[in-house]
Amino acid sequence: MENIDLEISEQQAADYALKYYGINGIVKKLPGEVDFNFYLKNNNGKEYTLKIGRSGADQQNIDFQAKILNHLTATEIPINLPEVILTLNGKEYIELENDQYLRLQKWVPGRMLAEVNPRSPKILNNWGKIAGLLSKYLQGFDHIAAHRSYKWNPSEMLVSKKYRPYIVGEKEIEIADYCWDLFEKEALPILPTLRKSVNYNDAHEHNLLADFNLKNPAITGVIDFGDALFTETINELAIACAYGCMYLPDPLQAAANMVKGYHEVRPLEEKELAVLFPLILARLILTVTNSAWNKHHEPDNEYLLISEKPAWDLLQKFRKISPAFAHFTFRHACDLSPSPLNKNFKIWSENAALAPIINFANKKLIPFDLSVGSLDLGNNSNFENIHSFQRTINNLLINNEAEIGIGGYGEVRPFYTTDAYKVEGNSGAQWRTVHLGIDVWSTAGTPIYSPLDGEIYAVQNNEGDCNYGPTIILKHEIANDFIFYTLYGHLTIDSLNGLKKGMPINKGQEIAAIGPPPINGNWPPHLHFQVILDMLGNEGDFPGVAYPHEAVVWKSICPDPAIFFPKIKMPEINSPISEIIKNRKKSLGKSLSISYDEPLHIVRGYKQYLYDTTGRRFLDTVNNVAHVGHQHSQVVKAAQRQIGVLNTNTRYLHENITLFAEELLATLPKELSVVHFVNSGSDANELALRMVEAYTGQKDMIAVEIGYHGNTGRCIEISSYKFDGKGGKGAPPHTHIVPLPDIFRGIYKKEKMPGKNMLRIWRK
Repeated sequence: MENIDLEISEQQAADYALKYYGINGIVKKLPGEVDFNFYLKNNNGKEYTLKIGRSGADQQNIDFQAKILNHLTATEIPINLPEVILTLNGKEYIELENDQYLRLQKWVPGRMLAEVNPRSPKILNNWGKIAGLLSKYLQGFDHIAAHRSYKWNPSEMLVSKKYRPYIVGEKEIEIADYCWDLFEKEALPILPTLRKSVNYNDAHEHNLLADFNLKNPAITGVIDFGDALFTETINELAIACAYGCMYLPDPLQAAANMVKGYHEVRPLEEKELAVLFPLILARLILTVTNSAWNKHHEPDNEYLLISEKPAWDLLQKFRKISPAFAHFTFRHACDLSPSPLNKNFKIWSENAALAPIINFANKKLIPFDLSVGSLDLGNNSNFENIHSFQRTINNLLINNEAEIGIGGYGEVRPFYTTDAYKVEGNSGAQWRTVHLGIDVWSTAGTPIYSPLDGEIYAVQNNEGDCNYGPTIILKHEIANDFIFYTLYGHLTIDSLNGLKKGMPINKGQEIAAIGPPPINGNWPPHLHFQVILDMLGNEGDFPGVAYPHEAVVWKSICPDPAIFFPKIKMPEINSPISEIIKNRKKSLGKSLSISYDEPLHIVRGYKQYLYDTTGRRFLDTVNNVAHVGHQHSQVVKAAQRQIGVLNTNTRYLHENITLFAEELLATLPKELSVVHFVNSGSDANELALRMVEAYTGQKDMIAVEIGYHGNTGRCIEISSYKFDGKGGKGAPPHTHIVPLPDIFRGIYKKEKMPGKNMLRIWRK
């Protein structure tokens, strides 16, 4: 006869706690899927979780959970765990009627990780470290119950193929087939060679607990060991990534943060990194296929749809990512060379004998700086659209009396920072701005030659503004284990005539010509030349620019093509922030502080924005000089016109000073009839203080706490931000501080903030 679970009341649970553990206290029921769970707090304030398994529970599995917790709590693992509390008779659990088992565990404080928002890079790194700690401290532990076949084991994902008929939607079926195929080809053959151990196997956001620090939250606890299993150790990280990457625009970046955290605790092997991406997909496929089967048998259960949707959303995002690129990204997160082929390319390039790609003989050539902070590029009006960019390139060549301009590798270009190129990332907007090739700007029709032997890999017209236009990709087989590709973009349409995939190309052979606009993507005439070590599944097209946070990976796949243009000096790229800070500390006074924990390297301003060296823009709420916006055309024009004639001070007569004063006064009340021109807000406040003191004969001043009024002597004397801060000596006798009028945090706020809800929802 089938056992039927009856509801267990809070009073029954309290009776069990007193009978078997001698604990008397308050009992509250908690949600639970597998067990009946109760919160227990005794008269001394100690907190526990009382768990009663449902009928038919496997004693061996109950013993396994107790033993794994005992093992971990006996180590120095820096995680709060549900420590097993022994019964009055010294037992780890008690068998009740109907094969039910009673357990008592130490209550783990915290809030569910699911309640922590946002999922910052720091919390994702922390998530990876928690998975790493579990792998590290479970090494050497084993239990007979851990060796079982389990439907949530990523290594057994091919079993889920039986649920394929229950998947609804052509797109979803295609994704599932792709994941099964990828696992079978890339992961399954390597699994027998991987490290194995008992895994926690369930590091998701409802089983991990964080502290209540709202500014810098940290994961402090782990609960629910019911899914623990002996399997490939890398699955611990794969499962964590499958959950940690959900709900984020850029899941691969999130996974990289988690991989880095895991690797810092428990170093990963290269072959583990090679199978990680297929195993992440495997865990997600297990989720959606099991949900598909459950939905078929329980069509009215809305919860099944809720648990399935984020997994499908994540699978759709991962489907667009090359598995090879994911692998390279994970290698980079572990401080390995992203592309293993990069080393081969460097060795080969040291002695490579190459033919010229373009004949530079008897032609004047200049290096082009088209970076975000380029002074040659000038203000944004010079590249706000492709037509203005064309004029700028032409003017650069004409003004320098040059026939050819060259440069661009690794360059962050402001052309790509408009809203047309904006994509939402995990930490706000991001732009694909890092150039991966070298550009040779010259006249349309300039011949292009193959630098070495090869064959046609692809021929394609990538039409549209700002695209490559006519494109040729050559394949170069250097050795059996080393092949790379060269891309030639922005060609004439005639360059594609007669070319077919596999056609041999000889070193020095003319293969194309630089194309004119608009056929070349509507760019100024130039060649985009790029080296590619892995086509990542692409054929006639390939990314020519990268996101800054992925630049190291992309530049490993697309190494510097400078060797193909010997004896040509390329423009220098910005110095790293660390070097600038080092030189700044050496040469500048310490009073010139730097804002933010991660300093901003700002190189451009436009309207209300500031741009850093990655092309990321920031709303400028700090600079109090550019009131009318950066690069304001009228201000720039007026300043250029005047400074070209005279830039001096008010010691001498000049009509513009009085004219400016009269225009200002016309906008003010008649009582304000005189203007004093100063250089800064500090100068203005210093002058105002001197005027007040001269008029009243008093130095006493009332100032608001935390206020900052300038960096001159008298301004600092009334700036609580300074004299009450680090290195300050408190308010001078003549400065009187009043509280900040803040109704939210101030001392006169009407009511306190509500307390935190400590209730947790237990998944199992």
